[in-house]
Amino acid sequence: MPIYMTQFTYSTKSIKGMVDSPQDRRAAAQRIFAAAGGSIIEMYLCFGEYDGVVIAEFPNDAAAASALMAVGSTGAFSTFKTTVLLTMHTGVQAMEGAKEIVGEYRPPSG
Repeated sequence: MPIYMTQFTYSTKSIKGMVDSPQDRRAAAQRIFAAAGGSIIEMYLCFGEYDGVVIAEFPNDAAAASALMAVGSTGAFSTFKTTVLLTMHTGVQAMEGAKEIVGEYRPPSG
């Protein structure tokens, strides 16, 4: 299954709720991801531009987008950024494919 990394920033209201009542949000995320056919591989809180990162797998892009739109629609987050991840094996397959077709492209010339 394709693997996705979603970086997120909680809304101010969500942060207040977690400070007032500390809680592990993985189970809540897992329920909605599972409803879309996916599962969480790992979930982290972090410092920096984003408050957290979730690594998940879904059967396809539409399933991933469904889960993330459903979560996003709650207002619990102010920012989402999702990146499709490739395993190194898949990356090597892409490199091999590129090697086969690289001669088909000609850059613009002036």
